[in-house]
Amino acid sequence: MEDREWEIRWSDSLSVDVPEIDAEHKQFVARINELNHAIVDGRDKATVERLLDLMLMEATHHFWHEQRLLAQWKYPQRVEHTAKHAQLTAQFDRIMKEFEQADVSFTWALKGLYIKQLLVEHLLREDMKYRDFLRQQAKSADCRSEDRRAPALAH
Repeated sequence: MEDREWEIRWSDSLSVDVPEIDAEHKQFVARINELNHAIVDGRDKATVERLLDLMLMEATHHFWHEQRLLAQWKYPQRVEHTAKHAQLTAQFDRIMKEFEQADVSFTWALKGLYIKQLLVEHLLREDMKYRDFLRQQAKSADCRSEDRRAPALAH
């Protein structure tokens, strides 16, 4: 079924300029699309649940990986970012419990859309903050490098 309104397309505007994190985010986008297509195609509950479980397992690993990198980069808002991950994980757990109790495919669609919304909002709001921090750090490092070279160029 060709229902593109459910699909998220990766673009440079979603990039955080960290190749390994972008690769994980691209995987999220692929998983969300796979989940949404399963819902649109009317796949059975076991298939949708398997896709949800896989996506949430990958999200947990991604959050752990991202938190390690934020600490490495000395990101000043890493505690808040980690708290956002904990909130998302709690929301995912709640959604999964609701999903397990749901008997109507319409409810599955709502749960899939909600997970999509949570992940995309986190990427667009929270992850872009550390992207901007890293870009600023890179600019500052470039400026410091140029300042150190300037006297040498004057000779």
